[in-house]
Amino acid sequence: MTARLVSSVPPQADVVERLVDDSVASRIARCDSSLWPRAARPGWVIAARASRPLVGEIEALREQLRVAGQVRVVLAAAGGVGVAAEVLAEGDPRLVVLDTTDPAQVADALAGDLAATVLVVSAPPGEDTTAVELVRDTVHRAFQAEGLDPAAQTVVVTAPGGPLMEQAAGATVVLGPSDVDGPWAALTAFALVPAGLAGVDVGAVIAEAAEVRAELDSDDPANPCLALGALLAAAPVVALAERGATGLAEWAAQLVAGGLGKDGRGPLPVVVEGPDAPEWADPESLRPGTVTVSLSASDIGALDGAAVATLGSPAAQFMLWQYSTAVAAHLAGVDPTDRPDAADIAGNGAVHVPGVQFTDGDIDVHAGAWLPSGTSTVAEALRALIDAAEADAHLTVHAYLDRLDDASAAVLRPELTRRTGLPTTFGWAPRCLPGSGQRDKGGPADAVICQITGDAEPDLPADLAELQQAQARADAEALIGRGRPVLRLHFTDRVAGLVTLARAVQQL
Repeated sequence: MTARLVSSVPPQADVVERLVDDSVASRIARCDSSLWPRAARPGWVIAARASRPLVGEIEALREQLRVAGQVRVVLAAAGGVGVAAEVLAEGDPRLVVLDTTDPAQVADALAGDLAATVLVVSAPPGEDTTAVELVRDTVHRAFQAEGLDPAAQTVVVTAPGGPLMEQAAGATVVLGPSDVDGPWAALTAFALVPAGLAGVDVGAVIAEAAEVRAELDSDDPANPCLALGALLAAAPVVALAERGATGLAEWAAQLVAGGLGKDGRGPLPVVVEGPDAPEWADPESLRPGTVTVSLSASDIGALDGAAVATLGSPAAQFMLWQYSTAVAAHLAGVDPTDRPDAADIAGNGAVHVPGVQFTDGDIDVHAGAWLPSGTSTVAEALRALIDAAEADAHLTVHAYLDRLDDASAAVLRPELTRRTGLPTTFGWAPRCLPGSGQRDKGGPADAVICQITGDAEPDLPADLAELQQAQARADAEALIGRGRPVLRLHFTDRVAGLVTLARAVQQL
């Protein structure tokens, strides 16, 4: 199955011609690291081929678990592989992804049939495994409370010698490569194992990826990765929407943000809801040069109004977008797989994170010196954050909440764009940090950030909530250290807080 690119906005002909003359596509296929200043983790190029031995291993393990009655997969993931696994599973309810320590979301996952559940713990190399370890331990306690053996119901996917391997304690271990991470690990064991155990035909996925790669390796002007890569390198904003491809736009946005958002440069990828979103309906009014991209399953057409469309299966699109981002990184002179600001996510204590400045109803408002004296409402604080934005800025919202029960928070994204006049990105944190979080720190200094956090119900595990809040504080610390204005809205009651926030947005 091929990946196709349909575009009404052709890239500059001389750029594609130069890419062909420089044999960029075939050099990517050969893992030629001289294409970029430094290729930190180039294993994604051969990931599909290297993953072929996994097919039999995953099928055998899935059958073993099926016989034991374990047909539901709870994935404790780090580094963006949870998004890739969801894309491959295409919304299959047998896969439940926990790339957060939000207590309510973890509790919902544990409310399912635990006897029928296998826990997959997956973290690519270079990731902080603190969160997945805490989720693992929480799930293991739940298994034990039901009289179940945690080791018999756990699969660990890790690079050789990683901390998760050392802590496997009798669980099944599947080794992943040591030279991939984040969205670049989409076609490796880190995403394939949980997706395969949830019923995905991993053999078909790998075959599709290999077929597409054969096309993307060619130094031909018709190679779609050269055109898409040139467009990504030149566009200030890329608005992404999907049709019949669950989660693919989110995955692509994280890939582009993390792959190109560094060294003070990189396009802004914005996942939008569809043709009615302001970044799609009238992109030039927000940022001239914005490119709208529709990502669709191969048998479905593009969304109305798309300047560019990529069509193909999840595996085919993974390959197309990875190659295209690598091409764009070559043109921009950055390393696509390098994450120079990843360490900043943990914070270093050198920057003071402001405390509560005032309370508006069920929201405690945290802000820095940029907040004018006398500000007393959430609407006023949001307006002050927008006023602190530099020219050509955008608004980033990171929601450290339950992306299922608190899903209405995401509905505010297009309204924020309409009210503020700024392109607005929305991400569930820490899920989004390897991608958009990297760009917010290392890309252009054009972001103003709104964090949303919330208290958990008192009967839920306190250690999960404490780590979630610590992640938010650490990321705020890193962003403030880079000179980004950060507004933190903390809901002391999540339902009431969302209502207050919605009303504040309407007042902008």
